[in-house]
Amino acid sequence: MEDKNLVSNLISLIEQGSEVLRGKALLFVALLCLLESITGDIQQLLGGRRHGQISGLNSRNSPKNSIHFFPVVLHLLGSSSFKHSVVTPQVLQLVANLLKLTEFPFQGRDDFQITLLRVLESISEEPTAVSNNPIIFIRQVLPGLTTLYKGNKDGDARFLCLKIFFDVMVLFLNEAFEDEQRPAEELKSVSNVHFLPLYPSLIEDEDPIPMYAQKLLVMLIECDYIKISDILHMKAVPQCFESLLGDFSTINVSNVMLCLALASAPELETRILSQLKVVRKIGNLLEFVHAKEMEDFIEPTLGLCRAFLLRSVSSRTGFVHSKQPTLLYDGPSESSADQQPSIKDIIDFGANVGVLLELSKSCEVNIADLASECLVLLFKAAPREAP
Repeated sequence: MEDKNLVSNLISLIEQGSEVLRGKALLFVALLCLLESITGDIQQLLGGRRHGQISGLNSRNSPKNSIHFFPVVLHLLGSSSFKHSVVTPQVLQLVANLLKLTEFPFQGRDDFQITLLRVLESISEEPTAVSNNPIIFIRQVLPGLTTLYKGNKDGDARFLCLKIFFDVMVLFLNEAFEDEQRPAEELKSVSNVHFLPLYPSLIEDEDPIPMYAQKLLVMLIECDYIKISDILHMKAVPQCFESLLGDFSTINVSNVMLCLALASAPELETRILSQLKVVRKIGNLLEFVHAKEMEDFIEPTLGLCRAFLLRSVSSRTGFVHSKQPTLLYDGPSESSADQQPSIKDIIDFGANVGVLLELSKSCEVNIADLASECLVLLFKAAPREAP
């Protein structure tokens, strides 16, 4: 229902509807009043009455404010029986207003922001609530979450900010934009203006925040919302490859996919990849995922090996790199660009000839082809490693 008809429609339901409809209408009215009251009380705590209508609703001489009733909102929106009925554009707008207010310090803000994030988490778990209200989420909620993340000392709050951001973005990325309400350009702007600048902080944060950040970045690259050149401008390439330097038991597929996207991007100079000195680690990772039968990792890890080998070979033979980043192996394609220095530690792949031979016999065609191509490229890049 439209805002201008909201009151009259609610009154009609209360007066003429069935018992269930009357009950839901009364709950909805109570929820709107409570959210309005909480908004006004926070504004008073902040020392400003910028919205005359809201301030008027809260001008009663009361020794207590309504903020401590906010958990009631969480319980109501957390109920599967009521969530679908009460999550309306009006309620979402009030929640978005509260998110904006939490950017400023006030008494009890830390506890309030956690409850607010739980409310948003509950709402974001209802796909129709998100997809039916894209403007509120894209223009207010998503930017508000990144602002709340910045400088937040509460690890739980930071995690919830990213998780909600991730869930909402994934939902939009998986949807077809059939009308002007869901402009892809606005999502691109959110990705580049609000998410990408936070990425260096996100991947240094507590687990599982880095995993969510890496997975979302890969999806945004796949959707062409973020360019490899944008990552290069941030000088974040070494951070993206740091996952290869640690304990492989904590690595995730998104780590490998991101490294693969970077290694196969023509914008990234071979010189920078050579300076990373990660060839031995990539080979060790291939051995690890093969030994542990981590099927989801084998193909992208082989793709990463291939990307490094192509870089090295192309500097000698003049192969031409694909113009787009390769996130998944999609068949043989030759690469290369301008004549660039070779990857100095490419010979370290010689220690992995055995596992490449094993994988070349795989019943999975893509894996067998990838492993075979890696062997051919290895013998071109490092002829002394040929048996």
